Amino acid sequence: MNDEQASEASEPRWVDVSIAGVRRAAGDDAYRKAFIVILEEVAGTRTLPIGVQATDGTSLAMILQNVETRRPMTHQFAASLVEASGAHVSEVRITRCTEGTFYAAVVVDGTSGRREMDARPSDSLCLASIVRAPIRVDERVLAAQAADGFIDTPDYPTTETELANEVRHALASRSG
Repeated sequence: MNDEQASEASEPRWVDVSIAGVRRAAGDDAYRKAFIVILEEVAGTRTLPIGVQATDGTSLAMILQNVETRRPMTHQFAASLVEASGAHVSEVRITRCTEGTFYAAVVVDGTSGRREMDARPSDSLCLASIVRAPIRVDERVLAAQAADGFIDTPDYPTTETELANEVRHALASRSG
């Protein structure tokens, strides 16, 4: 393999995905991660489940369901800061998975150029959902971690009452 081939082999190929849903974790995963975010390949059939904590899953569900809050939530505040600085989020990327932990990056374009910042997948997905930025996954991650089939559990929360209860529970667990 020559240097050019080695460089091409290490360069990521980004695959566009969308958020297909937020699910309650079941079984053993329920003790490690409270929610599973399902990313779905836009031009394909693969799905990528990513475990997130309860508060992060709740925040993402609220964003996806356009739930209004009296005060800005953390991710809304972050989106406002990026915008106020004259920059914009161009995309978010799921960059790798090591020992079951996913890693992400937020790509921001601004007056000082393009910056790629390390971030948790949950924060990246919330931010992308607020600013409607594309979500991309490294092909190697998708190939290695894609689920065999769609996770057959209902979206959570499924009603506004369930969402309100989940928010109250998440807020109580933060202060307790």
